[in-house]
Amino acid sequence: MQPRAIGLLQLDITGPNRHRDEQVIGTLAHQRGYVFVGILTIRSDTYMPTTLVVQTACKAGAIAILTPHFGHFGGYARAIALACDLVTPDGTLPRSIRNR
Repeated sequence: MQPRAIGLLQLDITGPNRHRDEQVIGTLAHQRGYVFVGILTIRSDTYMPTTLVVQTACKAGAIAILTPHFGHFGGYARAIALACDLVTPDGTLPRSIRNR
């Protein structure tokens, strides 16, 4: 069974490039062999974004969260990496970060 992943877009960052960013996420999922289960969108005023992202990933059975770049994780990337791999075209922050 292939691992599952969700996408994450911070709408304040993606702006008019949303379609392109969604394509980047889809390409990442395909290249990395994930079953892509959807995109979560958030804004800078999203209530408790870390909790929302982790809860959404867990409900979807996702082991990875895909974004066009790390900026979409805001200041909470390391906290989310305790639950899932964070994958961008520039690299991956593995879930195992908690063991460092």
